[in-house]
Formats: sequence, structure tokens, C-alpha cells
Amino acid sequence: MDVFPPAETDSTVHSETARHPVRVKSWQHLTAPRPADWVEAGQLADDWDFAQDILDPDERSWLRREQGRVFLTLQFPVSGLGEDAWTLRPLGMILHQQNLTTVLAEELPTLSSFFAQMEHLSSPPESIEILAAILKILAQSYEEALQQLNKAIHENERQLDWTQSNSDFFTLLEISKSLTRFEVALVGNIATAFKISRLAEIRDDLPATRQVDTALLELQVAHERARVYAGTSTSMMDAYAGMVQNNINHGLKVVTVLAMVFYVPSMFATLYGVNTTLPFQKTHWIFWVILLLGLSIAGGLAAFFKRKGWI
Repeated sequence: MDVFPPAETDSTVHSETARHPVRVKSWQHLTAPRPADWVEAGQLADDWDFAQDILDPDERSWLRREQGRVFLTLQFPVSGLGEDAWTLRPLGMILHQQNLTTVLAEELPTLSSFFAQMEHLSSPPESIEILAAILKILAQSYEEALQQLNKAIHENERQLDWTQSNSDFFTLLEISKSLTRFEVALVGNIATAFKISRLAEIRDDLPATRQVDTALLELQVAHERARVYAGTSTSMMDAYAGMVQNNINHGLKVVTVLAMVFYVPSMFATLYGVNTTLPFQKTHWIFWVILLLGLSIAGGLAAFFKRKGWI
């Protein structure tokens, strides 16, 4: 994802290991930092709690200002972790004067290409521009995730029309859970993005202000889409659950009707099969009479229930 225009690469810049700081002028990046990495990156020891918060996968979006520094977290959508269709992972950022530090517990696919591009720019942008670009990537990542989830809903709907298997219902349930997570996370991201747009550092940079405002608008649109898709998936689950219940009731009704139809000839056969004296048991025609009588009654019951639409 190219956020900045391509520039000449610097052959002396190379990727560091996952845990070591990546520094590019006004920006540096830390992945799963240890205390030694935190100190090496020039961060205050008192701020180590912030890095610990980012290592928590359930960390919510927030922003606070302390002693001239801005601390904030944003939640990014991540596909295919564990049994969930989509989940969320936090990105932490520290903005101090003209420097920006980003912190991740693990590499995120939506940010990897951007960070790789940043490492190879010969003239990196200012920290405010990087922050605005990350907000743009955040909005785009939710847009792409929602498109994939919407496609999955339609595919699952077609599959349910044919099979109505338990696995298809569980798939729809995971999609619904992912959309609910997105809806909640986008509320926090929108609130944090709004606070970012009000920062003095952002308001002093007109291009960054426009980019942040655009990202904020896109996040609001994504939140509305997530809300609509979540409602759609929930309605689908209710509708298909009702269809399954109706199919079960219809099957039970058909089984009950068939049992009643075959009960009459079975009853006659049972009566004339007991070891006791019965009327006309020594005649040669009683078998045919019982057979025809049972089949006639069963046929009459079947015709009656068919006319009622029960079978």
C-alpha cells in the first residue's frame, strides 16, 4: 500500500530484526519490545507500561497527553487468527515534538508494506504526515475487511440455501461476531481519530489535517457499514434458524401422518395374528377382506391428509 509517492531508495537502509527498533529520521518502530529495546529506542522507563498495554491484544483505542507527549492506540482488523474469521490488534503511537514512535505486539499485514516503504524512503515525511497516513491505512483496512466479510455473507447465504449444515451456521456466526467486534472497535477508533484531528500539531499542518479529516469520515462510513452488515447477518441467522425449525416441524408432521396411515392395516394384521379364536378365522377369504379393508382405510387417510397439505 503506497501512501507516499515513490522516492529513491537508500541502499544503506536495511530491515532490522523483529524486536529491534527501526529508525528513520522522525519515525521509529518497535515490534514486541523488551525493556532493553525500549531503553535503546530512547523511550523513558516510566513509559514502559504503555508498551505493556500494546502487548495486550484486547487493548482498546484511546488517546491521552502527558508532559508534552501524546500517547494513543488504534485497533486494526486482522484476518484468520485462531477460530475467528477476523479479530483486532492494537497499534500504539507516541508523538513527542517532531518524533513519532509506533509499537506493535506483532507485525500486521496491513502495515507491513507501509513500514517497509518508510524504511526505504530517502526523504521520509514528518511525523505528523506519518500519523495521518496511518489513519488513512486504518480506514482502508476496515473498508477492505468489510468488503471481504460482505462477500463471505453472500457466499454463506448461497451455501445455506443448499445444505443448511451446522458448519455453515457456525461460519455465519463467526462472521456476525467479527462484524460486532468491528462495530465496537470503530466507535473507539472514531473517537480517537476525532481527538487526533483536534491536536494542535495536526491543525498546524493543512495537508495532514485534510488527510485526518478524510480518514475520520471514512471510519464513520465503515462504522455505518459494519452496523448494517451486522444487522444483516443477525437477521439471516434468525431467518435460517426459523426455516430449520419449520423444516423440522414439517418433517415431524409427515412422519406422524405416515404413522397414522400405516397404523390401521398394522392393527388388523396384529389382531388376526394373535393366538386366540377370532371371527371368520377358518374361512379362506378373511385374509383378503382384512387386506383390502386395511388398504382402503389407509388410502382414504392418505388422500385426506394429502388434500390438507400435510404430506
